[in-house]
Amino acid sequence: MRGIGAAADGWSARQVPPLVSDEWLEEHRGDVVLLEVDEEPSVYYAGHIPGAFPLDWLDDLHHPVQRSFLDGESFGRLMRRVGVSNDSHVVLYGDSANYFAASAYWLFRYHGHERVSLLDGGRRWWLMRGRDLTEDVPRRREEKPPYTVRPVNREFRATRDDMLSRYVGAPPGTLVLDCRSVEEYDGKVTDMVDLPIERHRVTGHIPGAAHLSASELVDPGTGRLLPIDRLRRLYAERGVHEGVDVALYCRVAERSALLWFVLHELLRHPDVRNYDGGWAEYGSLMDVPIER
Repeated sequence: MRGIGAAADGWSARQVPPLVSDEWLEEHRGDVVLLEVDEEPSVYYAGHIPGAFPLDWLDDLHHPVQRSFLDGESFGRLMRRVGVSNDSHVVLYGDSANYFAASAYWLFRYHGHERVSLLDGGRRWWLMRGRDLTEDVPRRREEKPPYTVRPVNREFRATRDDMLSRYVGAPPGTLVLDCRSVEEYDGKVTDMVDLPIERHRVTGHIPGAAHLSASELVDPGTGRLLPIDRLRRLYAERGVHEGVDVALYCRVAERSALLWFVLHELLRHPDVRNYDGGWAEYGSLMDVPIER
């Protein structure tokens, strides 16, 4: 059966698992390109998994001029810089419950890179397991042939126009999931971080959106994702079922990327879009409906 009830091992067509354990990584570390993506980029330099290269979520993964993630040409240049070829198996991990690493994962898949995995538990679990770290930054990787960027997977992304025309109000057959904190969803957060990519000044949520905080998907003690049956139940309780078209959002598409990863990659729900503009965009638009 397709959808949320489907088996979570349908990754075989890509020949790599979407989620890998620390044990798996220890065994296969020499076979992958390991990339660390953190909320706070400096933590990489305080110690990282040997062989891992840093990706700065803001500076490396976003367009240098306009507010958006990298376009195809820029993504290809980044892949060449970090030594990723089209057939490389990339493993991503980071701090902050892997939110920012999941955002990078979504971007890889959006640009058609199939062989990519997320390390369950990220930095926190690796440290809790007492595994090795190093402060040595790897040398620049050997130049690869130009990375061939595939057409983007448009069905993985929701734009603001998609949100306004298809999802606002959650018409029949659709579901919107807000994965920010309860306070953000209720419009009670007034102190906002003044980052260039999220200078919104309106609080609330998209009309019709159900709430599922990204933090509920992760074990608070270990940083690892919850067992698959518990994850499935969390989504089902919010109305995710076979045949429903789901759009996800947070502020700037880091937490929503983790929800997208779980729902699309692990639970194999086919119709899931990440609204990468997030509340940073929607909350700053003129004349759009908002609920509190």
